[in-house]
Amino acid sequence: MLAYVKSFWVPKRGNNQEEYEDAFWLGPDGDSDGDLDVSVLRLALADGASESLLASRWAKLLVACFGTAASAASTPAGFLSAYETAVSKWGEELGSYKADRDSRGAPIQWFEEPGLAKGAYATILAVEFRDGAEGQANVWKASCLGDSCLFQVRDESLYVSFPLSEAAGFSFQPPLLASRQADSEVLLRYVGLTGSDWQRGDSFYLTTDALAAWFLREIERDNRPWEPLRDLDTSDAPLDFPAWVDQMRDQGALHNDDTTLVRIDLL
Repeated sequence: MLAYVKSFWVPKRGNNQEEYEDAFWLGPDGDSDGDLDVSVLRLALADGASESLLASRWAKLLVACFGTAASAASTPAGFLSAYETAVSKWGEELGSYKADRDSRGAPIQWFEEPGLAKGAYATILAVEFRDGAEGQANVWKASCLGDSCLFQVRDESLYVSFPLSEAAGFSFQPPLLASRQADSEVLLRYVGLTGSDWQRGDSFYLTTDALAAWFLREIERDNRPWEPLRDLDTSDAPLDFPAWVDQMRDQGALHNDDTTLVRIDLL
């Protein structure tokens, strides 16, 4: 499988890069932007909930665990296993954060303890692409909890939209994965699984919610939202991603939120 993978991101307007709370993992090494020649490609995208403390750390831990798990995108058991791995590592992550605060002379304050005890929250989207065996179709599979989305474009048409297919489906309270262990049966009620085939020439766009909502609104207006996203990082792009996001925010077309795009072109 030949693929070109490219990531783009920008924090909320008014925030600096250290305050960015989305996270992504690009296989096979976690940061594999550019041309790839692999038989299996895994990617993960998370959107940390700003209302929770350490959302950025939790989002980064989630994408690492889901990106490296062989079946996190394809089965409920694989999804749960990746989640449980992340939960098991959260104590170490929390300890590291506290130690860092102590070393900087800024130990955890009493009023921060309830928030840390409550835990961190984030959405997750995991995707796996596989070359088909001889005579069989190439396939991809995805799992999701929350409102980060995947869009597959083929022959200048939207082929798949997952997990949401209407802009009205977005809310300010999407399902979230907690850093505190959740009940498996309850959790699986909110997990979406899907999959389809892929062909050379297909493009995939993995986005967090602000960009996903814009994408679907454009679809509902009979526009082609993949066109400006496809041109990013090429000579045809009039603006780079941060400037384009600023423009969309100024026009009221894009909610002011951490905004992330991972584009996969299958060659």
